[in-house]
Amino acid sequence: MRAALSDLPPTEVNELLEDTEEHVRELAREHGEDQLELRLGSPEAYAAELRSAAGYPPPPQPDEPTRALPKDQRKDGVEVLALAGLIVTTASALLFGASIRSYHTTPLFLLTGLVGLAISLPLLVRGQDGVRAIAELPTVKALLPFLNPDQSTFAGKVLAYVYSLQPAWWLLRVLPVVGFGHGGLALIIVGVPAAFVSVLVGYYSRVDRRTLWLVVPANALVGSMLMYFVLGYAL
Repeated sequence: MRAALSDLPPTEVNELLEDTEEHVRELAREHGEDQLELRLGSPEAYAAELRSAAGYPPPPQPDEPTRALPKDQRKDGVEVLALAGLIVTTASALLFGASIRSYHTTPLFLLTGLVGLAISLPLLVRGQDGVRAIAELPTVKALLPFLNPDQSTFAGKVLAYVYSLQPAWWLLRVLPVVGFGHGGLALIIVGVPAAFVSVLVGYYSRVDRRTLWLVVPANALVGSMLMYFVLGYAL
């Protein structure tokens, strides 16, 4: 399976196989290795299912070094608009969280965030093809070295370590929800379910990249709210 995914960045391959490896090993223990192919298909077929579920294009053919959408299927204007929608929604969420106590400006930030999400919908409803189309934009490609850091460099190792802390962030981002309830009973009634949902959404965002249009603004919102609480406590 790893060989069948070898055209993808190593960090992405590790993410795809992270949960799958234990599942395959468990099936092998229960039913024997000779039954794996009957239950899961060939390694190449199972890897193709993982690739498709995560929104990656099929591997390039020997005479096709790169995989891209045909020009007649690409509408860069719509893709740029969807990316702009993500930026607008994220900025609005950041400002909304920073002005949570200012009742005059929060409705404006909420409205602009909804507008940003709305202008992204035409491309997102296309499914994984829409996400792949956005990934083909030069701006997004320029970010790939930061999203898939080269761990042979010091900066790459630092980024890879930061990315490895994602599960901790999934738990940390429920703190503002608990904070509004002033702890105590709210920690159990609200905090525990919120933490479960946060972790679930975090894992699902690795499979369906369309959820990033909700997850990234939500992270910005929670980050600004955490900063608000920390500064408010310090001052």
